[in-house]
Amino acid sequence: MEEITEEQRQRAERNRLAALAKRKAATVMMKEQGVMGLFKCRKISPELPQFPLKYRVRLEICSPDSFSITPMPLPPFPYPGEADCFRNLSSWLSCVDPTHYTQNHGGEQASVYKLCEYDMVLKSLKKLEGIELQEIPWRTFNVVQKFSHSIVDDDRWIPCMPEHLSDENVDALLTKLPKLLSDTLLPFQLDGVRFGLRRGGCCLIADEMGLGKTIQAIAIACCFMNEGPILVVCPAILRYSWADELERWLPILSPMDIHLVFGHKDNPSNLSRCPKVVVISYTMLHRLRNSMLSQEWALLIIDESHHVRCTKKASEPEELRAVLDVARKAKRKVLLSGTPSLSRPYDIFHQIDILWPGLLGTNKYEFAKTYCEARRVQGSQGKVFQDFSKGVRLVELNVLLKQTVMKRRLKEHLLKELPPKRRQIVSLVLTRSDINIAMAAKKAGEVSSKRSRQELQPETSNCSSKDDADVFRNSESSSDSEDGSSLKSSMQLSYEELGIAKLSGFHKWLSLHPIVTESECERQSDIDNISHKMIIFAHHLKVLDGVQNFICERDIKFVRIDGSTLARDRQSAVQEFRSSPEVKVAIIGITAGGVGIDFSSAQNVVFLELPKSVSEMLQAEDRAHRRGQTNAVNIYIFCAKDTSDVVHWQNLNKSLCRVSSVMNGKYDAVREIAVGRVSSLGDEFGCKQFEISEESNVENKVVASDSNPEITTDDIVSGDRLETKGDGDDVDVDMVKNTVLNGGVKCCTSETWNNINKLAESNMFLEPGGDENRSVEQIEVDSSCLLPADTLRFEVSQSTGRIHLYTCILGKDSTPRPLFENFRPEELESLNLSAVDASKNTSQNFIKDNPVYKDVLKIFIKEWNNLRPIEQKKLFGKPLRCPLSLELCLLQESNYHDSKGLLKGGSRRRVTPLSEISHPLPENAVWKRVPLCNTYGKKEKHYIQAWTIAGEPLCKLCQMPCKGKFSREPVIVDHLFCQSSCMEVYRARTSQRSLREELFKIEHGVCRGCGLDCHKLVRCIKPLSLVRRKEYIMKVAPKIATDKTLLDKLVDDPREGNSWHADHIVAVHKGGGECTGYNMRTLCVACHKEVTAAQATERRLARIEDNKRLKRMLRDLNDDRKIEPSLLKEEDDLLVEVPGSAYTESATSKSTATDSEDKSCSSNKCPSNEITGTTGSEDKISSREGMVTESEHQSTFSQSIGTKSEQENSSGKSVSTDSESCSAQ
Repeated sequence: MEEITEEQRQRAERNRLAALAKRKAATVMMKEQGVMGLFKCRKISPELPQFPLKYRVRLEICSPDSFSITPMPLPPFPYPGEADCFRNLSSWLSCVDPTHYTQNHGGEQASVYKLCEYDMVLKSLKKLEGIELQEIPWRTFNVVQKFSHSIVDDDRWIPCMPEHLSDENVDALLTKLPKLLSDTLLPFQLDGVRFGLRRGGCCLIADEMGLGKTIQAIAIACCFMNEGPILVVCPAILRYSWADELERWLPILSPMDIHLVFGHKDNPSNLSRCPKVVVISYTMLHRLRNSMLSQEWALLIIDESHHVRCTKKASEPEELRAVLDVARKAKRKVLLSGTPSLSRPYDIFHQIDILWPGLLGTNKYEFAKTYCEARRVQGSQGKVFQDFSKGVRLVELNVLLKQTVMKRRLKEHLLKELPPKRRQIVSLVLTRSDINIAMAAKKAGEVSSKRSRQELQPETSNCSSKDDADVFRNSESSSDSEDGSSLKSSMQLSYEELGIAKLSGFHKWLSLHPIVTESECERQSDIDNISHKMIIFAHHLKVLDGVQNFICERDIKFVRIDGSTLARDRQSAVQEFRSSPEVKVAIIGITAGGVGIDFSSAQNVVFLELPKSVSEMLQAEDRAHRRGQTNAVNIYIFCAKDTSDVVHWQNLNKSLCRVSSVMNGKYDAVREIAVGRVSSLGDEFGCKQFEISEESNVENKVVASDSNPEITTDDIVSGDRLETKGDGDDVDVDMVKNTVLNGGVKCCTSETWNNINKLAESNMFLEPGGDENRSVEQIEVDSSCLLPADTLRFEVSQSTGRIHLYTCILGKDSTPRPLFENFRPEELESLNLSAVDASKNTSQNFIKDNPVYKDVLKIFIKEWNNLRPIEQKKLFGKPLRCPLSLELCLLQESNYHDSKGLLKGGSRRRVTPLSEISHPLPENAVWKRVPLCNTYGKKEKHYIQAWTIAGEPLCKLCQMPCKGKFSREPVIVDHLFCQSSCMEVYRARTSQRSLREELFKIEHGVCRGCGLDCHKLVRCIKPLSLVRRKEYIMKVAPKIATDKTLLDKLVDDPREGNSWHADHIVAVHKGGGECTGYNMRTLCVACHKEVTAAQATERRLARIEDNKRLKRMLRDLNDDRKIEPSLLKEEDDLLVEVPGSAYTESATSKSTATDSEDKSCSSNKCPSNEITGTTGSEDKISSREGMVTESEHQSTFSQSIGTKSEQENSSGKSVSTDSESCSAQ
């Protein structure tokens, strides 16, 4: 055995003594505590290292003139505690005394010092050991310190940056506002306008929803309108709203000055002159990115700017990059959003970087490191990712934004008399049946996009028939009998399945609401009608369909807005909900209609599905809780117990705390979503909750009536007009005042009108088609004078329907001059002023308020409404006078078609063959395959176009040179034509589908025969079951319901092609073929069938009469002379040749034309298989048909149409065989 060393012996002895001492100490302790027994000796562990006391000290700006010092723990060092830390800090900073102590965003206590003492405090703290110092970012400190001196005691602004404007310049710009707008702005709105002007037109107006951000942006835009065109970027649903607001508040803008972009054909670069205001959606801005970047924009307005949110990826999405690129080129930028930060402070970086590049950091990751506590975390599946969801220095960030670019006001501070919000959580308990139905409904949607005859319903009691209910019961019983492992628990449901599962409980809850329970007589009464209106928000289409199904079953009128709703339908749905007392419910997709819409007529808001972010929830709530609301808004939030709703609700509260700290500041930050009560569907649940609402509504109405009407009224309209400010010395401007009512009709003196003419000659009016750079001022006429009623002219805005007024005095005015006044037709109907009443307020009356002009205005509105939509389209963009029939007669006809849309000379073919459409190819040109440069991910398309040898593209129709900007590198098909009229003619004569599409854009699927809105009918019945579809059609469209074939077809397949057809007004057999949309009309399938039968009868009788006449002619001939062909032709001598239409019966001319075309095509290798639209065989019937029997003709006609129908059906189109109409979908 090997002996141990002395050192090892000593170490073992020390260990033994230490163990004995430890055991002895443990024994003594056990005896003192009275615990007897033995225990195992634990292994002696080495002593832990003793760390010195060390902690973190954060310096943070907490107000424009102060900063705070906050001690915080610093792992792994032990934290001495707040009291010891502050005691040490006080001793170290004895030369500086704190002003007070406060509590920061995280709940920690902090000492506050003056900002001017920051350098002294920082120098002292840097000398200390044992602390980790977090300084204020140097960029933030410099900016805040600089802006702290921008406002002096007398509220005078001192510019801090080169682009900032002084108060003198701001006051000068404010004088440019129309008096109507300046008088309408509330004090806090005017303060917001001043804030933006002082910053040189670069600001973020972040007022809470409903405080009028749009009107503030319009006022800022008006001040810089003379610098160039203005671009408004907004969600697609708000394009019409922006056009209406611009026309309303800036009457100096004519309808032609505001351009809305809906597609490539609306590209502003295609216009002869750039409009003053262009309104475009985020999607179209991305698609027209190059065109938008090529234009110099004086001012850029980004509405709902929270769409420009940051992502964690290094490269942003294309749609977001388009906005950023356009913003960099714009000189001035105004951003609007009530919730700039949706769910985290990180979202706001791009918005601030647009206004002030580099203010928050050189890039978004530097900003995240400073203010978002960026860190790398590991997910549940082991994947490591960057987390930017947190927030630090939020109070400092709020101070920085408010000092520089952001203006934020809250409704609770400005509209104190606004009725409150009352949130209530409706707790649901999902049953196994609800879960099974939700899973089955989603599975059915994934298997097939078509709805089968036995479609799934969200509730057994709501099944379409007994058979459907049996299917549900069988599916439920089979699911219950399966092994539990194959069934989902409530926590495993997806968001869509959870929404469908909640429909059953929602139906029970809604059945108790006054909207459903009130009697028919109460609905028709005017007592508290509007207070029972309700907005229902959801996210998934199947959930929206389930709500609509129940609403239709209860026979409640409603409107619906989701992602598939067309822009025009969205605007009409909003107006219908606001104005019609019969419409009680609005079913809204929260992402499609949760922003920018005024639904202040509603009192109840329901969230059937929880929004993805808390900002979406606040935005949706404030569709009803805004200026103009006189009742308390009841908000019902449906949450299912033991589901992901519970966790999601907690996350929404956490997100709200962070977001509100950034936007509202320290003292107005919201810690959690305020909820008044939580209820469940039990025995006690009933009408009591609604009774409480009714009692409070009475109180709120009394409060609202006593409050300041200037704030509670949404539509504050001032009658004051623009003042005339002319530079001419020879015109007495004071003699020229606005037209007002003075108790009766008075003629204007010649001296007054001479003064007006002098003002016009001095370029004070912008005449239509004149110099767009002229200054625009408003006419003012002597108050004792009145415009003659017959001098009024009217222009209807195509985007908004507002009527703009002009004046034109015969013998004096060469063109109509604007009066800078416009109104909606419904505004005129609401006026019941008498001459005596109006004379009491002659200083601020508009022409529309004047009874003298009321009859003239009503006559124009009546004539306008009597026009066909296709005729109204012809008259857009020009001042009109009555009668409008005369205006239609004065319109210039096209080169190919007359004023009725008929091909000149007439045509008996529906579609022109491709080989006959284009003009002959020039000698110095060849055919060339041209690809479209941008197809947005779709399959690349090639088209055939003629190009000259010199490399110049020619128009596909008229073969004239194309001079457009994109003619050499076309992006869309429109660029292959020299002008839009050629493109329209080409499409109309090659594609029946295009005719139908253009007709729908004009008439919107409304039958011109019976007035049925077929488009709305299809949208309403699509989500319904088969039985309810049939019931709804029988109620709304009884004419269709009388025909079983048409009814069954529409019920089984509810689509546009089965509800209405595009029909020729002048039938094809009468020369109405190859026409434009002006010869087309919308007919429902029932009216179309009647017209078809009438035309068939007419043609049959005509053929019989022709046969009789021919027989008489043959009997009268006693000699053997042959009948010349010219005697049998009736209409051919009246026809004239039109390029591209071979409708003449002359064999010689026809063969000559065919030979020349064949020669041209063969010599230039003209392709014969190019297909850009629907083509059809020639459908030509002449008087020679009288020589054949009726049965033979019917057989020939059927074969011709049958061949064409097969061609159409192969491409998804349907063509009517009995009447000359196209019903391609």
